[in-house]
Amino acid sequence: MNKLFKVKYGYDHTSYAVVKEGGELERAVYAWMEGVPVTLGDRMVHGRNIIAIEPNYHAYTGWSEWYKPTSGEDWEQVKRDCPDFTGIVESTKQHVVKLLSNNQTDLIGSGKSLELIEVTKVEDKPNPLTKLLVEKMAIKDE
Repeated sequence: MNKLFKVKYGYDHTSYAVVKEGGELERAVYAWMEGVPVTLGDRMVHGRNIIAIEPNYHAYTGWSEWYKPTSGEDWEQVKRDCPDFTGIVESTKQHVVKLLSNNQTDLIGSGKSLELIEVTKVEDKPNPLTKLLVEKMAIKDE
């Protein structure tokens, strides 16, 4: 089940875009971190305007979009009706940082896992043992 998040870019109750966990959330986090524009659903959002990325409790509880949970009963309903969002945004941030540090920005939003990305990563420097082996196995003209 894809968990839904709100990407808030304004202070009124309608200034947000809804994104799914995975590729859409990665693109939102990237835009937020780098301050670049991004299309999220039917909205064009500039990353520097993103205020917060938070769970979309309203999608699971049936609350109106303007309703703000305040009481203990509200938070009990969140615990009862909503999936666990613990650590998802933070792990997505770490994933995006890793892609940025490896110059793999083209994979942001692709939904590929870090394990797959690490396996397919090509090293820039040749292995010195490979070079030595190639030199020893080379056919010499005599």
